[in-house]
Amino acid sequence: MHPFFEPLSERETMLLLTTLTVGSSEDVEIFSGLPTESRQRLREKAQALSTIVAEKRVAFIVHEIKQALAFRGLRGVDKIDASWLLQALKGESPRMVATVLVGLPNPIVRSLLACLPPGIRQRLPPREEMKLVHADIVRSVRLMYEARFTLMPQPTAKGFAFRDVIQLERGEIFKLMRDLGLIELGQAFVSMGKNALAELCRRLPRNHAEELILAVRSASQIDLPDENVAQHFLSRVVVNFNDTEELFQKAGLWRLARAASIEGIIFCQAFRQRLPREVGLLFDSFLEQVNEMGDLNEEVIKRIQDLILLRVQYLAERHLVSRRWLETEMLYNNPETIAAVRAENEDKNQAAVEV
Repeated sequence: MHPFFEPLSERETMLLLTTLTVGSSEDVEIFSGLPTESRQRLREKAQALSTIVAEKRVAFIVHEIKQALAFRGLRGVDKIDASWLLQALKGESPRMVATVLVGLPNPIVRSLLACLPPGIRQRLPPREEMKLVHADIVRSVRLMYEARFTLMPQPTAKGFAFRDVIQLERGEIFKLMRDLGLIELGQAFVSMGKNALAELCRRLPRNHAEELILAVRSASQIDLPDENVAQHFLSRVVVNFNDTEELFQKAGLWRLARAASIEGIIFCQAFRQRLPREVGLLFDSFLEQVNEMGDLNEEVIKRIQDLILLRVQYLAERHLVSRRWLETEMLYNNPETIAAVRAENEDKNQAAVEV
């Protein structure tokens, strides 16, 4: 799509184009039922389009719709991290690389161009030359290229289930991972005891040690792992880390791997593509370790999934991820568990106020 439509998603862009095609600028009131941020983005783009001379605006909209429909049904590469896309281009000729790049979203093209080896980048055919390549050829090459990836899932039609963590923006996923990492560490150390916590805190910067201690104090009794899980995590993950942020991210990735372990291989393969390749391969490793432990308790894992959804809204309340997740219905596996967690948190907050 044209850079004009950034940062709209593909679905938002098509909604905007079809609305203006069958209606007029006055019909943008149809956007009022959308989440706040999405509604604002669409209205701003509709207003910008309305300033273009009618004849040019119509031609522009028709062209963009044709482009979108030409590549309809492909595998959602806009959601795949550029490191995986780059890996799949290794060994290809400059002309093949250029053909793949044609029609990709501009942010992805810029990311790939920045990472391509200089020898390949300098030998790419001129853009004007690539415009002469027939659309059917471009589509065929793209289909062959994208067949190397797992199909990225669509969002849940209504609401936000655990599987929809894959729909978060990349930056949001990492913020969620860090938050979950603190929870995972906090709850592991509740099981392991104060001596293990004190030993780790001596290795951390003071501000990070304080964050970890707070996480231990806030650990929910509803989601404490059993001792075997805690020992496995601490022995395999905590022993080797280069810095504190890496530790927090790994701990969060471990929790996501446990939560995803009952979702099936297709989802897990798609989720790893959402992450940088190095992190995605670590996710695979964690999944293997989870499966090696055996006897996965599906009820416990579904409880972890629900608590992850709760943390998404917690982060949204604090403006750390998009506020639209506050306006989205969370599809919990067990709403009663979440009600109990909220009641526990309210009791803790009340006790803190009284102190």
